Amino acid sequence: MYPLLKINKQKIIENTKAIAARAKKQGVTITAVTKCVGGNVEIAQAFLDGGATAIGDSRIKNLKELAALPCEKWLIRIPLPSEINQTVAYSNLSLNSEIKTIRRLNDAAKAQGRTHGILYMLDLGDLREGLFIGDGHPTSPEIEKLIAESFTTLDQTLQEILSMKHVKLRGIATNATCVGATIPTPATFKAFFEVKQLLEEQYKLPCEIISGGNSSAYYLIENKTIPDEINNLRCGDVILFGRESAYYKCYAYLHQDAFILDVEIIELQDKPTYPIGEIGRNAFGEIPDFKDRGIRHRAVCGLGRQDTDPDHLFPILPGLTIEGSSSDHLIIDVTDAETAYDVGDIISLRCDYVGALHAATSSYVDKIVISQ
Repeated sequence: MYPLLKINKQKIIENTKAIAARAKKQGVTITAVTKCVGGNVEIAQAFLDGGATAIGDSRIKNLKELAALPCEKWLIRIPLPSEINQTVAYSNLSLNSEIKTIRRLNDAAKAQGRTHGILYMLDLGDLREGLFIGDGHPTSPEIEKLIAESFTTLDQTLQEILSMKHVKLRGIATNATCVGATIPTPATFKAFFEVKQLLEEQYKLPCEIISGGNSSAYYLIENKTIPDEINNLRCGDVILFGRESAYYKCYAYLHQDAFILDVEIIELQDKPTYPIGEIGRNAFGEIPDFKDRGIRHRAVCGLGRQDTDPDHLFPILPGLTIEGSSSDHLIIDVTDAETAYDVGDIISLRCDYVGALHAATSSYVDKIVISQ
């Protein structure tokens, strides 16, 4: 059935091997993130086969699907208060910044007879989750005051965490290029490493894990500029799509086509390229911008924005261009195609992270894992 998302397991294994090997040479382990594949067991196993040391996901539902895998599982989004028991049951470790949540984790772990690991999240300026400590460089008096208050909170929080019997602080973590789009550089980790030093010197707590970010930090490994203190990255994008997410650089030694979305042609006709009549807003409230390119041969395909984001799909064969979309329809110009198409034929599209994320989690898109 179509649309059909084909996920190439072998290419993902090869990408993981290449990335994990380069990271290992610089003392960094890779926690491979499965959220883009909805916690698919085969792909999680492919990550492990390629050398990932742990599996991470932002949804506890996905980690539950991976329960049988013999590896560490990380919940890489702060636990929902309503999912504390499941967090302890299905993850070995979670990322945290709220002491109220950590208390609940301790209580749940006690009730389940477990010890739950945590990484304390620190916000260096991307402004998503984590205790805000900035990047350690001078800023405004207002922000400096906030940072000072954060370090007071940190001291109080650490003392309480270290008194808990069923939660173990295993290290610290941070994030970048997600909300604020801040790019991690060696200099941005200054305050981050000050916290590491605080833990080790004042609290005599060796930091087992210093997780320095996601796929946006991978370029530091490629450039051999990743700070020695960092020993872990949480990566999905660069493994699955062969592209780091700071500067969107693709690497020649990685596959960029592990995710292919096949769509079926439901109409094939010649049509003008400029609408007839007064132009208002489309179904999504947007005012579209059209260019009159005359009469073109256009394929209407059975895929739309309800399934994925067409702006993140790319025709594999030359001569094809995506011209527009609605909730359930994708318009592809096939005028310059080297192949003659007919109704019922299939057009293959490469997905980037956003395209694959939505397609992989859509119930309207069939999925298949292939080996070649």
